[in-house]
Amino acid sequence: MTINVNSNLCSQCGVCSKVCTYSIIEPVDEMQLPRVHEGMDAICVSCGHCEAFCPSGALMLADGSNKAHEIVIPKGAISPENLGHFLKSRRSIRTYKQTQVPRTTIESILDIVRYAPSGGNSQLVEWLVIHDPHVVREIAERTIDWHRELVNNGDSMFSPYASMMVDAWDKGNDIICRGAPHMIIAHIAENKPMTMIDAIIALTYFEIAAQAFGVGTCWVGAALLAFQEQPSILEYLNLPKGRTPVFPMLFGYPQNTPQLIPRRNFPHVTWR
Repeated sequence: MTINVNSNLCSQCGVCSKVCTYSIIEPVDEMQLPRVHEGMDAICVSCGHCEAFCPSGALMLADGSNKAHEIVIPKGAISPENLGHFLKSRRSIRTYKQTQVPRTTIESILDIVRYAPSGGNSQLVEWLVIHDPHVVREIAERTIDWHRELVNNGDSMFSPYASMMVDAWDKGNDIICRGAPHMIIAHIAENKPMTMIDAIIALTYFEIAAQAFGVGTCWVGAALLAFQEQPSILEYLNLPKGRTPVFPMLFGYPQNTPQLIPRRNFPHVTWR
């Protein structure tokens, strides 16, 4: 990737060269503006550090985009106290309204999520958004069917857990998908297992950003186990060829709103 520099704005401060992730931007001197070392274009991962840290807004990656930069939120605009309270207020939501979240809202959340960090700025995480509540319910039913098989077969590892899940379901309690209207699944290429970490980070961004839109979320490990152990359920998801799910997350508008922040254990820290 090459860079475009506005000579009228560039102050030749050299910041872009200093912050470049792979040190491929030549230091500025009196005779030349910033530029990528010859033959180093392919090394650039388009992380945008050079753009982001340019004090005068003179630099832009030459990616063909004409979209104007968004301005970074100023320091102090969000106090540590307010941010702390916001993050501490996050709760896993297990009771949902049946009002559907508009697709435009989901797209707005994902627009934030695309800025989640990824290894080498690879941005390889993709998404399956299950917007149809009937499909979410079908996933829950298929997951319970798999649990019934475990109980009937006397599976030594999963049987006690599966029995509890089936019993709750038979009593009318959707303990799998909690009656959520929607599910989002982060998926990655089967041959790039390390990007699983990127997917978990992105899902964490999703659950934090969703809260700002009044949308509740819940990680759903029971469904993940079914995806991993029951091929027919994975086939039902119909992910693109060569993709594998990392983790599913329920989401929707909460029926109940938390009022207080519960206590948590203090962190165990070792200082060196």
